[in-house]
Amino acid sequence: MNASVRAPRLQSKLLGAVSVGLAVVLLCALAGLASAWFKLSTEVPPEVTHSRDAERLQREFRGQVQEWKNVLLRGHDDALRQRHLDAFDNEGRLVKRLAKGLVTSPDARTRELAQAFVGLHAQLQQDYHAALQAFAAAGYDPAAGDNLVRGKDRAVATALDALSAHATQVAEAALAARAQQARQTLLLCASLTVLAAVLLLIGLAWWLRRAVVQPVLAVEAAARAVAAGDLQHVVQVRSRDEIGRLAQAMQALQSTLRGVLDAQAAMAQAHEAGTISHRMDAAAFPGAFGTMVADCNTLVDAHIRVKMRAISIMGRYAVGDLSQDMERLPGEKAVITEALDAVKHNLGAINGEIRRLAEAAAAGDFSQRGDSARFEHDFHAMVEGLNRLMQTTELNLGEVSSMLRAIAGGRLGARMHGDFQGVFARIAGDANTTAAQLATIVTDIKHASGNIHTAAAEIAAGNNDLSRRTEQQAANLEETAASMEELTSTVRQNAEHARQANQLAIGAQSVASHGGSVVGQVVATMGAIETSSRQIAEIISVIDGIAFQTNILALNAAVEAARAGEQGRGFAVVASEVRTLAQRSAAAAKEIKSLIEASVEQVGHGAQRVREAGDTMAEIVASVQRVTDIMAE
Repeated sequence: MNASVRAPRLQSKLLGAVSVGLAVVLLCALAGLASAWFKLSTEVPPEVTHSRDAERLQREFRGQVQEWKNVLLRGHDDALRQRHLDAFDNEGRLVKRLAKGLVTSPDARTRELAQAFVGLHAQLQQDYHAALQAFAAAGYDPAAGDNLVRGKDRAVATALDALSAHATQVAEAALAARAQQARQTLLLCASLTVLAAVLLLIGLAWWLRRAVVQPVLAVEAAARAVAAGDLQHVVQVRSRDEIGRLAQAMQALQSTLRGVLDAQAAMAQAHEAGTISHRMDAAAFPGAFGTMVADCNTLVDAHIRVKMRAISIMGRYAVGDLSQDMERLPGEKAVITEALDAVKHNLGAINGEIRRLAEAAAAGDFSQRGDSARFEHDFHAMVEGLNRLMQTTELNLGEVSSMLRAIAGGRLGARMHGDFQGVFARIAGDANTTAAQLATIVTDIKHASGNIHTAAAEIAAGNNDLSRRTEQQAANLEETAASMEELTSTVRQNAEHARQANQLAIGAQSVASHGGSVVGQVVATMGAIETSSRQIAEIISVIDGIAFQTNILALNAAVEAARAGEQGRGFAVVASEVRTLAQRSAAAAKEIKSLIEASVEQVGHGAQRVREAGDTMAEIVASVQRVTDIMAE
């Protein structure tokens, strides 16, 4: 106990060494990082300020150009025009002030571009104010005012874009230089930190190897031996710190594991000898080892219980009792449940196939077959055998049926041919004998009927001779009667033709009257179509007006969106699309209107032709009426 008190604890050694090293490393790192962060966060390069001023200058110039467009669009309203003109001048003064700030930039190229922009912007303002008088003289027409200054702001915008782009490049270069400086500072700090850490780690490594690493390696070797199954390895550690106590615990662990392995070997030998009720004594082992032994006993009990239950179920299946099912086992044990379910399913399936084929055969249907593809091995061979039985029966009975059907159709020479066996061979022989005897009887009947036919023919010849002599006497009387019938038939035919002509005339009158009525309806329909076409033309005119108003509203929306600057850019795009859609709608409405007007003109011509057809049909009706009257007389 005294030695344990005098020796410092391993935990204290490690904590003290690591704390000192981390404190030194953290102090160096924090000092360097604080210095670099202070430089980056407190200083803003003037190039960045000029870049921001150039971006703001772009926004203000766009706002000034937009205010000029508002002056053109609101020219007819004096108050609105003056308000936008004042805003135009205010934006111009702000642009001028921002540009003068860029003229003082330390970068020569920035100063050159800023001076060029100042000159172009001043000339642009003079041109806009000069165009204002011409705009007033043109009656404040937006199109005329836009034509006066069209394209004059392009050079200014180009110069401003070049200025902004160059200012951005200068700012990015300045930021890159500042970042490079910060990286160098951080790199120096990191280098010093790494150097201090390396020196500290070298000292710690030398000390830890003697105080910690060598004893830990000894315990590690023992642990590896235990992991590899060697429980006889001896731990050579004499220290009294945590590592020494760890070595003692490793030796105790080896002893306990040897006891557990001996108990497991004894249980395995007992089970191999047939004593499956043998179990390990869990009370002989402490703590988790006792629990592990008890769990092993429980596992053995569970496996034996499942095995005995499966044997019981298989015994019932062996005697044909398929009413019992195996309990649903979890996890990988479910393969036992699935195997027993498959046994039951296959037994039930083969039983169902046999029952189905037997019922079909009992009902006289030998065309049924069992599905042998569902089964394997002996089950497959069993179903195939039943199928061969059904097929043989069907073929043999089919031969009998075919022969009987042929005899019923008059083919008395039909016979059963084939390799018949057993009862089917006897059936084939009896059927062929019956057919032969039936053919003999029919042949005898045929000969007797031939003799009867010959005698009847002789009697008929005598009757025919007597009939010819009687017909010659009646021929003269028939010629006289025929002449009288021809005269009567001619008179009747003339009367029938007159009646048919009268009926055709009446039908023609009805058709002509109906045609006149239909032509009148067509005339009315063409008039309605002409009226509807004119109404559609008026509706198209209204759509054209709506498209024009939509175009005006879209133009106003685009102006308002432009005034909103960056926030209204998306709305300006939508307004432009709406304006384009309105213009397309107006063009389409004009094309549809021209087509409708042409259609109205063609419908008018068609109506005139239909009216003329109606007049002609009326004349036809009158003519048919006169023909009908004449035929009636």
